[in-house]
Formats: sequence, structure tokens, C-alpha cells
Amino acid sequence: MFNSIQALLDAFPEGAVRFRDGAVLSANAMARHYLPGLTEGAPCPEGIPLTRTGPSGAGVFTCGGTAFTCGCTRQGDEHLLLFRPAPQSALTGRQLEGVLTQLRGLLGEVLAEVGPATVQDGPPVPAAAFSRSFHRLFRLVDNLEYMREASGEEGVLFRPVTMDLEGLCRHTAQQAGPLLGEAGVSLYYETALTGLLIPGDPELLQHLLLELLVNAARAAEGGKVVLSLRRQGGRAILSVSHNGPLPDERQMAALFQQGTPDPLPGQGAGLGLPIARDVAALHGGSLLVEWGQSAPAAVVSLPTGPLSGQASVRSPSLQRDGGLDPVLTQLSDLLPDRVFGLEGLD
Repeated sequence: MFNSIQALLDAFPEGAVRFRDGAVLSANAMARHYLPGLTEGAPCPEGIPLTRTGPSGAGVFTCGGTAFTCGCTRQGDEHLLLFRPAPQSALTGRQLEGVLTQLRGLLGEVLAEVGPATVQDGPPVPAAAFSRSFHRLFRLVDNLEYMREASGEEGVLFRPVTMDLEGLCRHTAQQAGPLLGEAGVSLYYETALTGLLIPGDPELLQHLLLELLVNAARAAEGGKVVLSLRRQGGRAILSVSHNGPLPDERQMAALFQQGTPDPLPGQGAGLGLPIARDVAALHGGSLLVEWGQSAPAAVVSLPTGPLSGQASVRSPSLQRDGGLDPVLTQLSDLLPDRVFGLEGLD
């Protein structure tokens, strides 16, 4: 029986590993090529994400300085992990088409809103609607710029310091909670920690956190989103879940293929999850989106060390890009017009 299972694993074009109770049960030749430490009986490497709350998941992890995309299934006390090196290009043709589709739509909205101001004695420009469209447009361009940099030779500017991840989560939840409430979504932050120091880039980790909150709030459809943080060994475990409907087959297939389906109207450009995956990989961490009978959850695992003794310990204060509040900008697709004013455009 074991020989037949091993022959099946060896037939997979990607790395394939079976785990039981957190230890390697068997691995194919491709998996051992990527990660030589995957010997029978060895513990699961700390950075590899295995599903906890659901039978299926997909995401990215970093091991030995290399980022891998993965899909994981669980049955009883056994996990099957399939993985391969993450693609070098962060932006696929399908994602680019999604960006262009949303960009065309946003430009049309801006023209429709500003157009009356160019007509003599026309109605006044709806300031709140225009401000929202401007924030949405800025978010789209900013995300596209991130993906362009991630695909370039130099990569994304990465400035890690010793930072307080708990402070970042609490600060972001305090700002995002009331805004999401305007969209009918309740945000809850759960942790038993009073601080958690990790090496990280506060701006990039806030970007990751906001992208996960946006995805969860959109899927919650007016329900509840829960952000939680805990420490497990040498890792910080951050999760974002919601009580919305389960993903359909199309969405699950896209996650397992590490791509995104063509975005539907009102669903954004499909860049949020790829950006979150890339930020997690930059930090030597993992991101796994898992689902089953309960609501989907995005689980991020980040190393808590080593910390630099020369770096300053800080929780980032409010950052501003282009004169705009990054929290308001990242949530702009979800918020009603009344939240916005023209103050941020000065």
C-alpha cells in the first residue's frame, strides 16, 4: 500500500508531502529536491502552513529564502501538501486585465462626476462621490505600482525594523472598525497579547492587513469580520475570518491555482490577495486561505525573530500617502459616499 501511495506522489509534477500529526509521513522526489529536510519522521518545518480549521487551503510559504505557492488538504490527522516555487512575475495577464477593466470604469465615474462642473450654470460637483472615486483610483494605481515593483529586478522597497505587531493590529482595527461599520460590517479584534515584537516593515504589513480586511469585509456581505493575533512558538499567527458564505468552486479553483478569476463588477481588480501573499513572503512568512464547513479564514504566520538590537521599537503611527489616509484609501471600494470629503485632496 505504501509503495502505491509513494508511486502516486512521485507522479506529481510539483512537490508533494504527506504529514501525520505534524511529522513527515512521506514525500516525493520533487519535494525533497526543494526542501532536503523532508525526511520520513522529521517534524514539519515551522514555516510550512497546514490547515487548522478547514479541510482545504491555498497560499504561499517561505523556506530557505525561497517562496513557494501551495495547496493543502486535510483528512483526519493527515495533511497532503502540494507546492512549487512561486512565479517570479507578480502580475499575471489576467490580473492586468482586471486592473484595466476597473481603471476604465473608475475613469468613467470620475468623468461623469466632474463633467457637470465644466458646463456653464451646471449642477455642482458631488464632492463626496468625487472624493470616493479619487480614493478608489489612487488605491488601484498604488496596488498596480506595487505589483510592478514586485515584478522588477530590484523588487519592492523592504525596510524591516523591530516593531510591535500587536500595536499595528490594534491601531488598524481602531481606525478600520468605524469605517467598516458605515458599510454595515462589524469588525472585532481578538488577542490575549499586550505586545508582540517582530522584525517587519510596518507600512507593508499594514498594507497586507488592510488587503485581508477588505477581502473579508467584501465576502462578509454586511456580516462580521474577526481579526485575531496570537503567538505560537517562534511565530506570530494573525488570522482574518468572516461569517459570509463559503467560496464557490470557481473561487476555490482560483486560489489553488494561485491565480485570480476575471473580477466581477464590484469585486475589485483581484490584486489584494496576491499583494498580501507577496508581503508575507518578503517577511519570510506564510499565508494560507483555508475553508471547509465554517467561514473562510486567511491565516498569516510570521517569524518573531531575530530582532535587531539597533532598530527602534515602534508601532507605526498613521501613515499618509499622497496626502490620503491609507486606511480610508484601502477601504474605499466598500464605503458609502458620505464617508468621504475633499479634505484629503489638499
